[in-house]
This record gives sequence, C-alpha cells and structure tokens, in this order.
Amino acid sequence: MRSEQTPGLDRIRDALSFVSPDNRDTWVKMGMAVKSEVSESGFDLWNEWSQSAASYSARDARDVWKSIRANGKVTAGTLFLEARLSGWRDGGASRKPAPEDIAKRHRIVAEQAANDGADIARERAETAEKAAAIMKAATAANPDQPYLVRKGVTPVLTLREIDADTAAAILGYAPKSGGKLLNGRLLVVPVKQEDRLSTLELIDGDGRKAALAGRGTKGGGYWATERLSEGDGLTMLIGEGVATLLSAREATGHPGIAALSAGNLPAVAKAMRARYPSAKIVILADLVKATSEPDRHARETAQIVGGLLAIPDFGETRPDGATDFNDLSRRSGTDAVRRCIDGAKRVEAPDNLPRAILTCAANIKPEAVTWLWPGWLAAGKLAILAGAPGTGKTTLALSFAATLTSEGAWPDGSRAEVGEALIWSAEDGIADTLVPRLAAMGADRSRIHFIDGALDDDGRKRPFDPATDVQQLAAAIKNNDQPPRLLVVDPIVSAVAGDAHKSNETRRALQPLVDLAAQYGIAVVGITHFSKGTAGRDTTERVTGSVAFGALARIVLATAKMPDDQGGGRVVVRAKSNLGPDNGGFRYDLRQVEVAGSALTASAVLWGEGVEGNARDILAEAEARDDDGQKTATDEAADLLRDFLRAGTRKAANVKREATAAGISDPTLRLARQRLGIRPEKRGYSGGWWWGLPSEGALGPEDAHPFETAPSRETAPSTGSLIDYETF
Repeated sequence: MRSEQTPGLDRIRDALSFVSPDNRDTWVKMGMAVKSEVSESGFDLWNEWSQSAASYSARDARDVWKSIRANGKVTAGTLFLEARLSGWRDGGASRKPAPEDIAKRHRIVAEQAANDGADIARERAETAEKAAAIMKAATAANPDQPYLVRKGVTPVLTLREIDADTAAAILGYAPKSGGKLLNGRLLVVPVKQEDRLSTLELIDGDGRKAALAGRGTKGGGYWATERLSEGDGLTMLIGEGVATLLSAREATGHPGIAALSAGNLPAVAKAMRARYPSAKIVILADLVKATSEPDRHARETAQIVGGLLAIPDFGETRPDGATDFNDLSRRSGTDAVRRCIDGAKRVEAPDNLPRAILTCAANIKPEAVTWLWPGWLAAGKLAILAGAPGTGKTTLALSFAATLTSEGAWPDGSRAEVGEALIWSAEDGIADTLVPRLAAMGADRSRIHFIDGALDDDGRKRPFDPATDVQQLAAAIKNNDQPPRLLVVDPIVSAVAGDAHKSNETRRALQPLVDLAAQYGIAVVGITHFSKGTAGRDTTERVTGSVAFGALARIVLATAKMPDDQGGGRVVVRAKSNLGPDNGGFRYDLRQVEVAGSALTASAVLWGEGVEGNARDILAEAEARDDDGQKTATDEAADLLRDFLRAGTRKAANVKREATAAGISDPTLRLARQRLGIRPEKRGYSGGWWWGLPSEGALGPEDAHPFETAPSRETAPSTGSLIDYETF
C-alpha cells in the first residue's frame, strides 16, 4: 500500500463513477490503479464499479483482480486522469456527462467499430497473403533445422523453413521478438483459423518467435502436425507449443494441435470439439514454474471440452526450467512422455463450486418454433439484417413491421398474424423518416411504438441506450397489456458498449436482448452493415464487428443491390438459419410513394420474385460489377480462366504466366479462381500444381443462371492426402 499520500476510498469511488467500465483495457487499467493504491481492500470498490458494465462477469472480475500485482506501475494518477477526461473535477466541482454526450459517445464507438472492422479485414487479408507467399517460397523443414535440433524433435510435413533475409524481403520488414531480429534458418509454422491460413509463427535457432503483423490473425488460430481423419476413434492432443506437440506425437503417434499460447487453448479446443465431437481430446498441460502446478488454462480447457488432462511428471525434484512435455522428452525419453499421456485423467470440479443444473430430456416437452414470417423471422429469437449501405435495410425492417401490424402478406404469399411492433433507431428521425415510411407501406400505426428514451435516477428523460437499458425496456414491456411480437434495433452494434470486435464482450452484451426475446416471444431484428472489403467471403463473416453477431443470431439475412444486367433492384437472402432452410431469397426495390392524407412522399418496399441459391453465390452475382455496371478486374480474370481452361486442366505456372501477360495481378487471379470453384491439384511429389474448371464446360457468372449454386472449393473433389501448400 502507498504511504500517507494514498487517496481515500471515497475520492477514488467518486472519480471511478465518471469512467465507463465497458472498455476492457480501461477496466483492467482502473483495477491496476485501485490495487496499486489500496491493495486488496480495493476489490469491493472496483468490483462494484465494474458491475455497471454490460459485459460484467463476477468470475472474470475475480480472475483479473487476482492477476493484478499490488504496488504496480499504474497508480491513482492514471485513474484520476481518466476521470478528468470524462468530466470529473477534484473537490466536488464535477460534472457528469450529459445524456446527449453519452449518446454521442456510443455513436462514435459504433462508427469506429465499422471502420476498425474494415481495417482489420484488410490486415487479415494482407497477412494471409504474405503467409501464403512465405509458405510458397519456403522449403520442407529439414531435421537439421536449428530450432528442431535445439528441441531434439524431428519435423513433420506441415512444417517449412526459410532464410530470415528471404522472409524479410517478402514481408517488407524484418521479424523481431523482444526487440531482437530473428536470424538464420527460420522454422515456418502455418497458423490456421478454421480451415484458412491466417498467419505464420516464425522461430529461429535461438527459440525467438514472431507471428506476422496483422490484427485478428492469431486469435483462435492453431497449427496441426498433420491432416486429421474424419473417422471414429480419433485421439487428439492439444497443447501450447510446437516442440511440445512434436514430442507428444513422436511418443504416442497421435496427431497434435498447438494453440501457440496458453490463453488461446480454450478457443482452439472448443473449435476442435465442435468439428470432431466424438474425438478423445487430451490437453497437454505446461507446469507453472513457481508452483509446479498445471497451468490453469490447461485445466479449465480440459473441463470445458470434456477432455483429459495430461501432466508432465518430472519426479520428486523437477529440474530448473523444465515445464513441458518437450522438456520431459529430452530428459527422460519418449517412454516417459507416453506414460504421462496414457495416464491422462478427467479434471473434477472442486466440491465447493456451484454445480450446474441438469434436466432430463425425457422431462422436456418438445415445442415447435413459432414464426412471424415462416422460415424467415422466428418469435423469441435474434435475427441479424446486414448489408452494404444503400440497400434499404431500415426500410426493409419497417416493411416487416408494416406487414405484421396490418395482417399483410409476406413476400412468399403467406399471411401475417397480427401483432405489435417496437422500434429503436439511432440513425433516422422518427417523425420525418420512420413514420412516413410506415404510413407509405400501410402499417397500422396504432400497433407500433418507438423507444423514445429512458428515465435516469432523478426521473429525467434521457436517450435510450440499448447497451445498458434493456432491463428498463423489459419493465416497460411487462407493464404493457400486449407485448410486441417484433423489435427492431438499429444499429445492433449500439447494444455493445465495449469492444464490438471481441467475441466474449459481444456475446455478453447481446445476451440481455436474447433473453428479452426468449422471455416475451419477441422476434428481434438487429440491423448492421457489412465490413468494407469483405466481398466474396462467407456472408456471416462479413457482418461488422465480432463473428459473435452472426454466431449468436439464429437467423442472418443479407441484402445487396443487383446489377442492371441482372434486372437491377435489390435482393434479400437467407445467409444463415439454425431453425430452417438457410438459402433462397426475394428481390425487392425501393420506391417513393405518396403518404395517404398528406403531401409527403416516403420510401416503400416493393417485393418481387423469389430467387434460389445460397447467399454467398447470390451476393457474388450482385456484387460482381462496379456501380456503373462495368466489368471488374475479377470479371476479366474469370473470363481469362474460363477461356484458358475450357479445353482441360493446365499447369498452374502456365495459367499464372498467361494472367501476368494480360496484366492480371495474383490477388485478382486468386479471387477469380475462387469464384469459378477452381481448386489446385497436386499431381505427385514432382508433378507440380494443375488448375482445371470444376466440371467440363463449367459456366461463369455471365453464362449461368444468376442464382444457381456454382461449384465451390468446399465441394470440389479431394486431391488426396498430400498437403496443399498453395492453399494451406
């Protein structure tokens, strides 16, 4: 604890009340400041302040507080500076931010989230491209690679090596670790997120490690010792480092997955459990040097995925610095490693912990999904409506409200069962924009309410904040005679007060809305944008912010403008549904319509015919041309590939040579290849790579029906068991 200059708890509490705990970095920093000044006695104060965050977790707060060192470098001065920036003044002259200031901050956060999403998507694409270039330039890792020799392990086919200078030339910068340059022959470890190469871990002979620059490229990423089989009986080893997994694989013969950090273990293990639900998963623990106990991340991960925990056993006296299975292998041999892994056990929860509540499935009565619009909008569930600007997402959501309140017909001809609708919008005026549009589309406005604000502790009206006021909204709904059947939240990113790009924060922030929907049987439609520069990717991944937006929603709808040669107008498609079909869509257009009984005109939705196909293909057709209707560079590249490969497969080198001569860049050629469903094929160990159209006479975007599903990389025939380094 600091000396007599330690500020009083009341002064700290007063200053903290001006700081928002919703940003995790700020939240942790304030915890460090409090603990530095008043030691353990400050937990209750900091925890009380933390509870005002939308993403508050009592367990997270306890864990973070325990991890903070007392007498750290972050002091109360940092806390008071942060408070002053939010209006706090020492000595009682403080002025809390006005409601309009809070609303403005949330708008700025939402805008920043959209911009950050575009930047992160661009960085991820650039990093993946550089990673692929290094993989291509690298050679197979040799047994005498310095790091492998240092660790006493042998290479596997998924490892490569490259000279540090060559890697630096490709990257445009020299990779560093701890401020020191990596040098010599670097081990190249491909890191994948899901099934895509996202980045690399480079390791030199001294054990220095560096991932490629680029945000969002390593979280949840992993390295696999080999391709994993899909059959029953799979045993999978998951641990932290490359050397650990190589030692464990050599000792047991089981495939290994390296999470590359302790904190990344849970995400990787959960992803593997989802992909291989019947696999036997063994988590390889590292020991904590100070205590010789298994690292808590490994223990918790084993519990989360229902796996076994293997702990390296060094005997009664653990050698200094020995913590993992590679250390055990080098000191005691592979037999010792195998015995520990064979003896892995389940991790039992302590008896004093709260227990989960289990309900037998036989005691649960099956219920059918209740639909507002069958197959498209489900009662009690969250749906996301996403798309590029200018596609009329808000007007489209208003059309849902108009159809519901007027017992109108949905686009597929089914009749709506009448219900109430509730709307919150931070982007459009109620009187001059939203109400005229509803009137133009024939809504029964007596059945529609707008969320027009909330009351503060003093009973004064302030702007409604979906990040903090969902409980107030629930109270208002409870007191209403007729709960709404539809709730529109525009934009949905405003419901996240913290970092909308962090999955855990986004899930916690959206949970109150999800609970509200389930409690009252409300179909919640959250409106959002696509991140910039994401055309061609999986539709749910294009939603701005964290992937949790698309993951938590039971239904994801996407919108796009159609090019003139496809009939113009717009299209809404079903990109995801956990409750029914997840394909198909409807054309629609926006028209200015006179509002009955006034001199006003307003936008209205005019529905068109249904379309078939999956969302990714439909949107690819819609976005295949520039706004002026001209062919894009990708279109030109697709034309070249179609013509060049129509007669049969060709060597990839010859295809690329032809494209270069036509002025087509490698990234553009790759996009065209993916659009046409071309998957490179390796012919033997020395036969090189070959490209071919997925089927004889395959048609491109100009030849095929616009909404037929084109062959994709996922449905292309297998090329065998060879590692596909070109697309790894």
